Order: sequence, then structure tokens, then C-alpha cells
Amino acid sequence: MIDFPLSTSMLISPRSLQLSAWLGHIPFASWLIEQLEPRLIVELGTHRGASFLALCQAVQEQGKTSRVFAVDTWEGDEHAGYYGDEIYNELREVQQRNYAGISEMMRMRFNEALPYFDEGSIDLLHIDGLHTYEAVREDFETWLPKLSDRGVVLFHDTCVRERGFGVWQYWSEISQQYPAFEFTHTHGLGVLLVGKARHPALSRFAEQWVAGGFAPINRLFDVLGSNIKRTEEIERVYVGLSDARSEVNRLGAIAHDSRLRCEQLEQELHQAQERIRHAEQEVQQHRLQAEHNALTPDDLRRIAGEERARVVEELQAMVVPQLEGNTRKLDQLLRPWWRR
Repeated sequence: MIDFPLSTSMLISPRSLQLSAWLGHIPFASWLIEQLEPRLIVELGTHRGASFLALCQAVQEQGKTSRVFAVDTWEGDEHAGYYGDEIYNELREVQQRNYAGISEMMRMRFNEALPYFDEGSIDLLHIDGLHTYEAVREDFETWLPKLSDRGVVLFHDTCVRERGFGVWQYWSEISQQYPAFEFTHTHGLGVLLVGKARHPALSRFAEQWVAGGFAPINRLFDVLGSNIKRTEEIERVYVGLSDARSEVNRLGAIAHDSRLRCEQLEQELHQAQERIRHAEQEVQQHRLQAEHNALTPDDLRRIAGEERARVVEELQAMVVPQLEGNTRKLDQLLRPWWRR
């Protein structure tokens, strides 16, 4: 086992937990703050802020005088994905509420932030921006003059070899030029000792890494980091259960409203069926009445004969009296002539 200072700083319990590949390295970051006591910490690439908030919390809890700066556009990239202002706004609210006095968020590109830092002023630099080989190399070489004689550089995702990630490739080159060691858990974290005034414990880690004896330290911080990852997973499960309960309650309310609506529709359907039944009864009555009032051919012939007889009687009543009257008038006219 490597002899190095153990402390309660390794048992840090993050106040803010986001789903992040950086969670497993928070215990080492907290321990590093205690040992290195950096005056100035700069992070290139922050996204949701898991590492940034952990560094701020470690500085605050340990009573250090460090200043922590996060540099990011908070627009995303091809590896982190692209997003809107919501992530920046959420992180900004947490940072301002808890760490406004010791930290700052600089929303700009990495090269745009360079003029704000003096050469030889940064003790701890965390590179976690775009993960291509060219981007990581440019970030390191551009910011190297800003590092102090105690400078330490952290490279995240040194174990990822997919989706165009090139950190592993650049790490394999740069770790040959400076004392270094690498954690292989949680996507990998390379630690590069750039400054000449190196912390003794960090130098021993680098020596053991070269000698092949770093595995116990890697395992120790992996276990400590796993506890944080499990805590985040549990919190995420609780949030999921809370959301599920809310969804169940919402669906229950919808189901209740649906039952009431179904009952109402059933009543309306029953009323409609009653109206249909009454309408069918009326139709049947009208049909029977029509059938009752229907006339057969014999009835029509009888009625026609009766109508003819009635008409004849009416004609007789009108014509015969007129004929009789005309006959009487003719007799009166001829009577004198017959007498002659």
C-alpha cells in the first residue's frame, strides 16, 4: 500500500448531484484541494457542473482561499450534445446561491478567457471541453503558460475510445513528458504534474503509476466514488418514484373523470333508447291505423257506385223539375193553337 495522507476530505458528500461521468472522481478532487491548496482553479468545460460544484464545495468546506472559475459557452458540442440556456441558468442559480463569494462562471470560449488570467497564476487546471485529440491538445498548449510552478492538470475521459474521443491518445503522449498518474474508473481521469514544485504525495502517486503499483489507490478512490454514484442513482430513483406517483395520481383523476363521464353517457344512452322505443311504438300505431284505414278494391267499387248514384240523384233533382216546368210552359203556348 502506498503511504499517503488520508483525510475526511475524501469522504465528501456532494450537496448537488447531477447525472455525470465525473461523480466517481469527486473524492479525489476534494482530497486534491486539501493537499494542493490551489490559489486559482480553472475549469475548461463545465456543462451541468458536477466537477465545478464539487471543487467549490471542497474549497468552502475546507476553508481554503481558492478561487474557482468555470469557462464554458453552455451551448454544447458534438460530444456533450447541444442545448439551450436552461442548463446554464440552473447551474448559475446554484452557484450564486452557494458559492458566489469563491467562484465565477465565465460564459465564453476558452481562448476568449485567456486574457483574464496572468501567466503562472493557475495552480489547478481541469480540461473537460471538446474531447477530440486536436481540441484537447490545443486547450493544454494554449493554457500551459498560465500554469504556476505548482501546476496540476486534470484530463477527464482518458479511457473513452469511441465517438471521436481523442483524450486517450493525447494523454498517452503528454503523460510521457511530465510526471503523471491515471485513474481508470468513471471514464478515466489523468493527473499531470506540470509544475516543478510538486506535492510529495502526488509525486509518489506518479512513481507508483510508472512502477505498476498504483492499482490500490485507484481502487480506493473508485470505491469512494462509487458511493457517490450510488447516492445519485438512489436520488434519481426517488425522483422517478415521485414522478411516477404524480403520474399515477394524475391518471387516477383522469380515470375518475372518465368514469363519471361514462356514467353520464350511459344515462344519455338510456334516455335515447327510451325515446327510440317510444318513437317505434308511435310508428307501429300509425302503421296499424293506416292498415285499418286502408281500402280494398271492392270498397272502392262500392264507394264509386254510391258516389255515382248520389250524383244521379242530384242531377235528377236538378234536371227533372226543370223539364217538367218547360213541358207546362209548352202546353200553355200550344193550347190556343189546338183550339183553332
